[in-house]
Amino acid sequence: MENGHIGRVTAPTSAYGLRLDQKGNNGKKFTDSSSPYKSCKEKSLLLSFCSWYVVIQEVPTFEATRSLPMIDLSRLEAFVSGPALMEAYLPRGLGLRATIALVGLGALYVFGLVFYRLFLSPLAKFPGPKLAAVTGWYELYYDVIRKGKYLYEIEKMHDKYGPIVRINPYELSIRDPEYYDELYVSGSVRPTDRYKGFVDGVVDFEGSHLATIEHDLHRKRRKPLDPYFSRAGVTKLEPMVADLCEKLIIERFGSLRGTGKVVRLDHAFTAFSGDVINRLCIDDPPNLVDDPEFSPAWFDLFHSGIVSLPLFMGLPWLIHLIRLIPERILARLDARSQTFNKFKLMCDDHLQVAKREKAASGYKGSTLSGGRLTLFRHIINSDLASEFTDERLSKEAQVLIGSGTITTAGTMAFIVYYIASNPAIKKRLQEELKPVMADYPRTKPTWAQLEKVPYLQALIKETLRLSYGTMHRRPRVSPKQPLQFKQWVIPAGIPVGMSAYFAHRDPRIFPRPQEFIPERWLGNVTIEMSRNFIPFSRGSRHCLGMNLAYCEVNYIIAALFRPGGAEFDLFETDETDVIPVHDLIVPLPRLDSKGVRVIFH
Repeated sequence: MENGHIGRVTAPTSAYGLRLDQKGNNGKKFTDSSSPYKSCKEKSLLLSFCSWYVVIQEVPTFEATRSLPMIDLSRLEAFVSGPALMEAYLPRGLGLRATIALVGLGALYVFGLVFYRLFLSPLAKFPGPKLAAVTGWYELYYDVIRKGKYLYEIEKMHDKYGPIVRINPYELSIRDPEYYDELYVSGSVRPTDRYKGFVDGVVDFEGSHLATIEHDLHRKRRKPLDPYFSRAGVTKLEPMVADLCEKLIIERFGSLRGTGKVVRLDHAFTAFSGDVINRLCIDDPPNLVDDPEFSPAWFDLFHSGIVSLPLFMGLPWLIHLIRLIPERILARLDARSQTFNKFKLMCDDHLQVAKREKAASGYKGSTLSGGRLTLFRHIINSDLASEFTDERLSKEAQVLIGSGTITTAGTMAFIVYYIASNPAIKKRLQEELKPVMADYPRTKPTWAQLEKVPYLQALIKETLRLSYGTMHRRPRVSPKQPLQFKQWVIPAGIPVGMSAYFAHRDPRIFPRPQEFIPERWLGNVTIEMSRNFIPFSRGSRHCLGMNLAYCEVNYIIAALFRPGGAEFDLFETDETDVIPVHDLIVPLPRLDSKGVRVIFH
């Protein structure tokens, strides 16, 4: 750990991500006569502001400071016994007594904050580590520095403290699958809000249904989206999904047979899922599957965004800071921002065209005559259009396209690995697919027909169990009434979260939970297994795209592993390329993975 220097006191500052260097002007000390700060207020004010701003924001407890470098006490003694030296570092017009008073007030504030969080907060009565109760930097360290590892610390907390723990100054975590349906309820049971601290850091999608905090407003914003993602709505989309699946499996993968080319299936599946959701949402979308390399920039756009999520969630003000940076400068700093800007412009252009067409037609109802009605044309031409500003519609488009791409593609890559790496699983699947896939692609099965293939459904369920859907806790707030969990009364307004990771790996419900065993979903599926299976969450805020994801995965896996289909071998790919080990809201395998790679022959 680097040490910064303020005066003659050696002070560790990198724990706060801030370095205050004693030296400037090519290494000369600020006390040197050549220093432009020798007698200026600016230096002292800057040091005072920076140091106190950081301290006041979050103060580590004694436990956190034990690993920090020791202060040189001999220098400290010389410093405090040298009034003249101290005066040199004080702002003009601010005497020693005033400075000591300010320091004292700062220390009093910090003490009061720590005392409140430990003893007076509504969460003070709940068990958990004191350091987590005092500061959010504890969580930030594990999620930003350790790349999404706080979930495993929460698991240790539950092992030590029990089924309910305080995981930061503001939140509780519960590990009890029996309570899941008590926390994640429909609106008819009670209103449920999102936790603002969670929403603020989910990139820059304020105003979308996903980032809407208040229960009634969320219901209003989600209502026009529900018909498109319902079972009936997705059934209408089947021909489009089936055609895109044929394009990927028959045309693109077929053209790669015998070439010896290494193909990244995670790129291919991300392109496929992107094409599906793009066609649902907007006119004239890009054809990602047609790209010779399956549009790796599209994959990188979402992957890099996922990796940065914990930082933005821990320090949400960074999002507002980035907004101030001109796009041309961002493009120089990170070329991937250009991909995002193109993506954003694509959404904006579609929305503006749809609005102009509505204005020209004078249409007042819910549909326009002629042409394919995309999701956002439907919204713009509905009676609810007045609630959707241009900015909010654009963010809604970005949310739906983003969330409908990366998680579904990850599920496909996961299941393909386990089928391809286990000949017995592959053989059994192919045998069960024979009746419905015998004449493919001349005759395409329906989604309903594929759902009647038991082993295919068992494979999909076991994949979702081990890939989790969303690994991160989903904090919910009961804004009006307290919640009862065992002997604990949780005050209204307190965010409480639960994770699919705990439910899906419960050894009491799923023996040998870390193993991929699709047979567990055949035959007698217990009530407890169904209760613990929550890859899409439940309640009024369950995953909007659940039906579309199931439809896509069924078509892709059936077409890829049908009898007589293209054969391929895994290339330098193992279990670590698919098993999630980083909880970055979206679960990811090891970050240096090169994906699920295959060679068609």
